[in-house]
Amino acid sequence: MTKKLICVISAVVLVMVTAAPTALFAGNNIPTTAISKVLDYKNGLQLTESQIKKLTIIDRTIVDKMIQIRGQAQIRKMEIDEFTSNWTSMHGTAVNHIIKEYYQFLAKLKELELEAIMKTKAVLTREQLKKFVQLASIEVMIIKLEAELTSTY
Repeated sequence: MTKKLICVISAVVLVMVTAAPTALFAGNNIPTTAISKVLDYKNGLQLTESQIKKLTIIDRTIVDKMIQIRGQAQIRKMEIDEFTSNWTSMHGTAVNHIIKEYYQFLAKLKELELEAIMKTKAVLTREQLKKFVQLASIEVMIIKLEAELTSTY
């Protein structure tokens, strides 16, 4: 009975992940890339329409991949939780395999983050890249200052 239930739940989740991946990440849970931050500064960086279009396409492609991979990781996490909740029927080798798969998906997410950065660097000019670093560091300083001010009150 438990195996059938797990199979049914896994199948439903798999259909959700493949059919409507954004439904898993409703609200603010949709993954973001470094590209979205660059696009936030498009005016300050004086991005051309061509650059904006390229970055938008790259961002959408990478975010779609991230959604799929995150969904697969969530499935593995649910399986880990299910298989480790009952110690009497737990099969160590199977759980170990699922844990490795889970962390492989997390590693793929990090690889996609790096891919986003590298592809963004290829689209920006040297001057735009330098300007982005300046704008981003100013934003970080402002966030830290705001955090310090709110924590003192």
